[in-house]
Amino acid sequence: MCRWCEGPVLGLDGFGIERREDARLAGLRWTGSHADAVAGGLAEALTRLRGRILEEAAFTPGPVVVVTLAGQGDEVRCFAGAKLTQDASTPAGLEEFAVEGADYAVASHHRSDGEVLDRYAAMLDWFRAERLIRDRSEIQHREEYPLHADFWRPETMRLMVPVKLDH
Repeated sequence: MCRWCEGPVLGLDGFGIERREDARLAGLRWTGSHADAVAGGLAEALTRLRGRILEEAAFTPGPVVVVTLAGQGDEVRCFAGAKLTQDASTPAGLEEFAVEGADYAVASHHRSDGEVLDRYAAMLDWFRAERLIRDRSEIQHREEYPLHADFWRPETMRLMVPVKLDH
């Protein structure tokens, strides 16, 4: 955040800092290896989840959110969900997950940018150049996808890594 205008600060390389407030998500957990994720396991889960989001009135309009949790070795642990309306109950068959408000280093990733992992690597280089401190206390990273994205090969997505800022 810009210390003067409270808006996001974006550098020439497209990286910046944004704040996300507390959110109650409803969705599902997905666990697999990195190879499972690349092979489409997570994309398949997101496609199933989208059907539930579209049929339930409990969700607010907005992105599909994937938060990655700490795992062991090659294990990828994620919670995928969408934000619930303020008074909504979690729809049957889905889990609720609370994401605490946090500051994130952010970048949009477009299919034409190449591999997502390369964009994350560039973001971490930007971290070092800006002397930012990564916050792994709750989640490893967060991604936001448009609801109607092709989850197998999204045209665009938001990459987000939690950071510690002095407030």
